Amino acid sequence: MEDKYFCRKCKGPRNHKSLFEKKLQGGDDHDYFQWLEKYIVIECLGCETISFLKVYGDTDMVHHDHEGDPDYYFDEDVLPLFLEKGGELKYQYYLPRKIRAIYSETIACFKSNSYILTAGGLRAIIEALCNHLKIKKDNLSNRIDLLHKKGHLTLSESKRLHSIRFLGNDALHEIEKPKKEHLYLLLELINHLLSNLFINDKIIKGKVDTIVDTYEEFIRLVKSKITEDLINKELTLNEILDKAKRLIPKSELPKFEKQLLDDLKSKKIDYLKLKKESEKDSIYKILKEPYVFTFGTK
Repeated sequence: MEDKYFCRKCKGPRNHKSLFEKKLQGGDDHDYFQWLEKYIVIECLGCETISFLKVYGDTDMVHHDHEGDPDYYFDEDVLPLFLEKGGELKYQYYLPRKIRAIYSETIACFKSNSYILTAGGLRAIIEALCNHLKIKKDNLSNRIDLLHKKGHLTLSESKRLHSIRFLGNDALHEIEKPKKEHLYLLLELINHLLSNLFINDKIIKGKVDTIVDTYEEFIRLVKSKITEDLINKELTLNEILDKAKRLIPKSELPKFEKQLLDDLKSKKIDYLKLKKESEKDSIYKILKEPYVFTFGTK
């Protein structure tokens, strides 16, 4: 193939080869008007990514040079639709459901070159984020400020979100079409924000050590430390956790152990048995390896 086409994986124009081509053509009864369509499956010669190319042209699609000679042109569309720069978030399934839905529709608008709707979608993502974090102030400007005051964003991040609010307002209220390069910048801000709030911690869990600050995470940590060779042994919580104890804030550990004791007494936990309760070091007997549900954690 002589022309280069955009490869969504290489992120630029690349040489391709044709794997399959179907050509259709026709016109009116008097041949005053003729059209041609080609449907081609193409493969990038660099990364081997497969795309679909649609080519269309007709006799009305013509320019004339300075001498009056016709120069026919064709429209070319490469599918699936793509973002030329940057990219959409990986691991979108970690986003809260409503935020994920709005984000997905916004990306679809951007890929379709619907720039006004894209700007509105970026603004709507911020609205959905405020709703999710229970920031209920009356207007978006105040809600963005509260995201910082309540500790969800840094001051710099909060200021950047106002840029998205301004662009979205202009697009939706004034019907002003934003520049594509501005949308790419603001999409990068949204990607960074959503990754920090909802994705990064989930990606690194189980791969590198992270702070354990909820009882649910504490129980998962305890389960992960109980192995077959500990069965029937009697140990303190410190001995079970071993070095992993450093992951738990000192102020939280007594609270977690109290909840653990309550769960044992109410028989919510079947892999440990309380042998001796003490204010300092209670002793637990390991009964069996606990069941660890891993779906969606790797």
